[in-house]
Amino acid sequence: MRFFFICLLSLNCYVPAADSTELYPGAPATASDYGFLIGHWQCRYEQLDRQGKTLFSAPCRWQAHYAFDNKMVVDDFSLLDAQGKVTYAGRTLRTFSLQDKRWHQVFLPVQMNATLNPFTAHRDKEGVHLEVEQRLPNGELQPARFRFSQISDKGFVWESSKQLDGSDNWYVDMRIVAERGGE
Repeated sequence: MRFFFICLLSLNCYVPAADSTELYPGAPATASDYGFLIGHWQCRYEQLDRQGKTLFSAPCRWQAHYAFDNKMVVDDFSLLDAQGKVTYAGRTLRTFSLQDKRWHQVFLPVQMNATLNPFTAHRDKEGVHLEVEQRLPNGELQPARFRFSQISDKGFVWESSKQLDGSDNWYVDMRIVAERGGE
């Protein structure tokens, strides 16, 4: 189950900002793609089966802020139990590369081995899309996709998708619905 939470956290990775304020002199417009994520979010995490049925659900928190003169986004994710105690947590570091014009990201879970390779993302009309390889407990690499969608000032949805048996078909295995709050 911790493996699934790790996958979920890496999903935190990429979404464009609603605020087009210049972050730093000469910043490209895409450097603000994660602006929407800045702040404090109250969330609901769901782990889903291949048919979309909820297997597990729990409250969670997501907090993000700028670092290094607004040139990097740092976000923390915490999964909570019914009493509000943290049961799983991790941090994502995101930076926009001026060399290849893409967001580069890495996720580190607290007191666990990293299971996600560094990954990149892009944004389109439907949201922010990320592709990553996850390291399974047996050491094998498995492709995964993350997506931020329904982005607004009030909230967003993050989803993780897994490939079905090496085919071109994918299914949503985790979902986080976030609403602003907890400042």
